[in-house]
Amino acid sequence: VEEATYRTIRWIDRCIEAKKRTEDQNVFGIIQGGLYPHISEICLDEFIKRDLPGYAIGGLSGGESKSEFWKIVSLCTDKLPKNKPRYLMGVGFPVDLVVCVALGVDMFDCVYPTRTARFGTALV
Repeated sequence: VEEATYRTIRWIDRCIEAKKRTEDQNVFGIIQGGLYPHISEICLDEFIKRDLPGYAIGGLSGGESKSEFWKIVSLCTDKLPKNKPRYLMGVGFPVDLVVCVALGVDMFDCVYPTRTARFGTALV
């Protein structure tokens, strides 16, 4: 996990260097570290130094316990800039949407709302 985190940090530098369309494209760094807070913090610190337009919280598989998952999300949202989008990847349960909004997440990639809406159900 640690080596993957350093690879991600190197990759974001390559992305920043390659990005030429600054007026209509943004690069979000994907926070890695899995369930290891000290590794997530390395990634957070490095990405925050780069002052990215937004940040994605990744590195979680969806198979963690709720408390482990929410602990890492909270670590990230507490540390990430409040004035930049914070996007959580791979959410699959309604309770995670609610809890993670309360923790400070702004955006999600989640099939649940779309899949549920197809069958005439709405989340209220």
